Amino acid sequence: MNASREPSGRLYTSNLPGLKRLKTQADRLLVTRAGAEISNVEPVRALSPSPELFHMYLDEWKDRPDKSWWPEYERRFRRDLESEEKLTALRDVYKRLLRGRDVVLICFCKDHRYCHRRLVGEFFAEYGVRAEELNPVTVEQIDLF
Repeated sequence: MNASREPSGRLYTSNLPGLKRLKTQADRLLVTRAGAEISNVEPVRALSPSPELFHMYLDEWKDRPDKSWWPEYERRFRRDLESEEKLTALRDVYKRLLRGRDVVLICFCKDHRYCHRRLVGEFFAEYGVRAEELNPVTVEQIDLF
């Protein structure tokens, strides 16, 4: 990607409930492996976790009360972002931003801190784009058991 031009479009990340906070016209991109079609939302499966990583999350990590699995997930997903399929999709998002389009990356996770949408958004930091989460979790939940 060419970082010589600063994009004028804004980048957001969100889950579905957070979309009510979107105050601009934006390209809405669903970056999930699967899910029902949502009106006015374009599926971009290439920016979802690989099938292997997604199944590892579902089978081994999803129900764990602590986030001990997150560093490994993050490492693997960042490595996946280097694949040609994902780089092509990332370039498409960047081109939209360069054309002045606002873009929101959407998935179903409640907590953006432990979600691939945050990692996709962070990818663009070195290109002058700061992603803003529309539905941030700001209070740590306490596990009682």
